Amino acid sequence: MEETIDQEEAQQVPPVDFINYLANLVETGRLYLEGIPNPETEEVVINLPLVKHIIDTIEMLEAKTKGNLTAPEANFLSNTLYELRMGYIRVVSSQEAAAQEGSTVEEAEAEAPADKTEEPP
Repeated sequence: MEETIDQEEAQQVPPVDFINYLANLVETGRLYLEGIPNPETEEVVINLPLVKHIIDTIEMLEAKTKGNLTAPEANFLSNTLYELRMGYIRVVSSQEAAAQEGSTVEEAEAEAPADKTEEPP
């Protein structure tokens, strides 16, 4: 009975190869870009430092494996690295824009009372 369970588990696990390893890294990066709910607070957590670390890791793999990959492996690496980089830039840009909007609103609210000086009757 135990052998049957082991065989079923082995069939569900993808083979260990370069593309599957990269796919695992990239999927983790995507999850942290989109946000993962914290089980305790239910707050969605976007972990940009971890995504940057994953991008750096894939860049290192790209440099170390240059000339040693098959064409499909090299294409998968460059395409997924590009996709992850663009996702990272998109999230960082949207956070910066939101922060900029927030500071603009706060500045406008802070300046509003100063602009509304009442003239004596």
